[in-house]
Amino acid sequence: MAVKPDMAEAVRAAFVELLGADRRLRGRDRCVKEGELTHAQIRALFRIGAEGGEATAGELAKQADLSPASMTAMLDHLEEAGVVTRRRSAQDRRVVVVALTEHGQQLVAEKRAAWDAYMRKMLDEFSEGDLEAACRVMRRLAGMLDEL
Repeated sequence: MAVKPDMAEAVRAAFVELLGADRRLRGRDRCVKEGELTHAQIRALFRIGAEGGEATAGELAKQADLSPASMTAMLDHLEEAGVVTRRRSAQDRRVVVVALTEHGQQLVAEKRAAWDAYMRKMLDEFSEGDLEAACRVMRRLAGMLDEL
């Protein structure tokens, strides 16, 4: 089935709008109050939680779209706050493995529950089929960007 040019343009425009909203969200990280987590930190922590409580610093940098140096600075702060611990991998000493502390696990569970509730509320009006199609389209667009 051929996509009509106006529909392809509508999808492109919506995708650019989504990328812009993500960029603005990241920009607001500079305005976070002392003691609060930034959106980049939350993304990294969600990744650790999704990986069974551990992830490498490199994986986290990629997930949060940060340089390794920026991720190191972020992890310094999170470690000081008692949210994560770091250790060298037993298999490869160059690799740093990051794990959630008990406090970090609790924090991630709270943030995840709040995010999930908000997401369900925002998507409630869409059918399961609509949401499955949206997921396929977003993944295809992400793949397109990776190919460029």
